[in-house]
Amino acid sequence: MMVKTFCEHCRRKFFEAVPKARQKKLKLLDINSEQELAEPPQGTAEDSSLLPAEKGVAFCNRLFYMERLYKELPQEERKQKRQETEPAIWNEFWTWLETLEPAGGSKLEKAVNYAFNHKETLMNYLLDGRCEISNNVAERRAKTYVTGRKNFLFHDTADGATASAIVLSLIETAKANNLNIYHYLYTLLLYMPDYKNEPAGIEKLLPWSDFIKERCCGLIDVENQTPEHHEPLPPLASFLFSHALLGVSIAVY
Repeated sequence: MMVKTFCEHCRRKFFEAVPKARQKKLKLLDINSEQELAEPPQGTAEDSSLLPAEKGVAFCNRLFYMERLYKELPQEERKQKRQETEPAIWNEFWTWLETLEPAGGSKLEKAVNYAFNHKETLMNYLLDGRCEISNNVAERRAKTYVTGRKNFLFHDTADGATASAIVLSLIETAKANNLNIYHYLYTLLLYMPDYKNEPAGIEKLLPWSDFIKERCCGLIDVENQTPEHHEPLPPLASFLFSHALLGVSIAVY
């Protein structure tokens, strides 16, 4: 297991240290933003037009720009490209950061301390092409739960919280795979009782399987597809549903 601190959290600390009047000129774009991030200029540390906090944001934007270029690459090639280009930006960032002497208790001091305290984990994504520099996608997915929490306020038991986490993980993973959520949950409940003790063929129920995509991307005949009358799953090698569900949960949250 590898601990990872996400770069947008570091960038947010520096952004908050920028005076309000100048924040409006800054863009906090992500590698998945609809609006493409223009290539930032080099030599951030020496740019006299920027305040120290703005330089912190600019360093992060340079990294986000590089990540946008690599996001569609296979994981090994992505790792290679990262290691060819991004360590130099990080080294420039750390060298510049050591020259700062922010006022005690200031927002800039908090940003600097945050960066230094998470130096290793901020750069851990460079070690694995599967890792993301940002977890904005996962955080946006979690907002579904946060919005609902304002209505139901709390869970009565730990089991209730666990059940909610499982169901919401399934829902968000179904959304990520462009499935009809109601149809996907209906299909799971339709087939899972047959496989809860002997989960052979359970891979067919994962949200990215061809079996699920064929049945849950459009309309489903819920009147004829019933527990008493539905086609069986094709036999496959055993695959524990609990492991699959754990993977879904981790992928989303």
